[in-house]
Amino acid sequence: MDFQNSRALKVERLTTRIPLEELVKTKFEGEWKFLRKALFAIPEERATKACIELALFMRLLDDKEDISGYLKQTSARSFGRLILKDKPEKKLVLREVANKIIHAADLEWNFSSEDRPVLVCTSHKNEKWTHAEIDIVAVAAFCGQLMS
Repeated sequence: MDFQNSRALKVERLTTRIPLEELVKTKFEGEWKFLRKALFAIPEERATKACIELALFMRLLDDKEDISGYLKQTSARSFGRLILKDKPEKKLVLREVANKIIHAADLEWNFSSEDRPVLVCTSHKNEKWTHAEIDIVAVAAFCGQLMS
């Protein structure tokens, strides 16, 4: 899967999940196990895979072009927040977004805020951080800027 298709898949899933949840809730009584799998589980797996591919691409691009260094010098842009075990939380910078996605023990999509969906990356037990909350809108906007 190429970068553009990966990004498009992720954005498509973000924009359709909430209306689909509402549709299933209001129009279908009972469990509807396979409908839920088709509408939510399979697309979530695909979106997660696309997110990992995007993180690998971002890391490779940052290694080659030092985009993180440029962003540090030119903007205070944040891509979410990093929750540390024994210290105050920190703003999440671009390189850390890629690192946290790649090295996470678990990835979970959080759609509780319609305008700010978040990808939660949970750390392994021996890390200095507990989890990272990646602002999907901020990452998508950054990717859009790369494409223009």
